[in-house]
Amino acid sequence: MNLHQYYQGPFYNKIDKALAFAYVVSGFITSAADYLAFTFFFSVVPLGLFTATVIAYVIGLVVSYIQNRYWVFRKTASEQGEGTNLWRYGVFLLVNLGLTYLILSALETYFGLTPYLGKFVVGFFMFFWIYLGNTYFVFRGPKIGPIKL
Repeated sequence: MNLHQYYQGPFYNKIDKALAFAYVVSGFITSAADYLAFTFFFSVVPLGLFTATVIAYVIGLVVSYIQNRYWVFRKTASEQGEGTNLWRYGVFLLVNLGLTYLILSALETYFGLTPYLGKFVVGFFMFFWIYLGNTYFVFRGPKIGPIKL
């Protein structure tokens, strides 16, 4: 089977296909949990944008952490202690929560996009951002010298 020249480059060959597939599946499951929780707490139990965002994010966090720690990044995560994983994940969560709320609020304020649609825009951005953060910060294994990117 002849692949297009683009798919034979060094970047494509470095991608762990099994890891990428697991991350995509995990992302869909996490996104579904987050979106359903957000919809419930924003519409059914109208708690407001901030509170619904925080609650949904915490639910997504738990689902995501379990999947990423024990399935997606299990090889590198097992090289460091559970406490290190949780500390790094907690720090990363705070950054992501702030970004999520700021982007959702900006999309609603400046572009008139409802939070229901804004969650998809934010989710698309966060999909790539969180992969990089999990790979190079949260589940990268024990620190041995400077960060290698």
